[in-house]
Amino acid sequence: MSTKLKISKELEKQFNEFLEYHPAKRVNRSLREVFMTYASYSLNVVPLNMEEIIWDMQSLMELFDMAEDETKDWPEK
Repeated sequence: MSTKLKISKELEKQFNEFLEYHPAKRVNRSLREVFMTYASYSLNVVPLNMEEIIWDMQSLMELFDMAEDETKDWPEK
């Protein structure tokens, strides 16, 4: 049986505030651009933990995909 992990109300509030001022779609595109630029310049010297980096970045981008879907009707600031 797994334990359900919970986030604090403060973290939830901070994440909502972040999404209010930083549209998820833009953040996701920026993350992809930074990561792909980093990866393309690192072709000759790949970090030992590149598999973890890719997994973490992919998961973060998927989180922002979900955030984009849930906030698409929010007004942009």
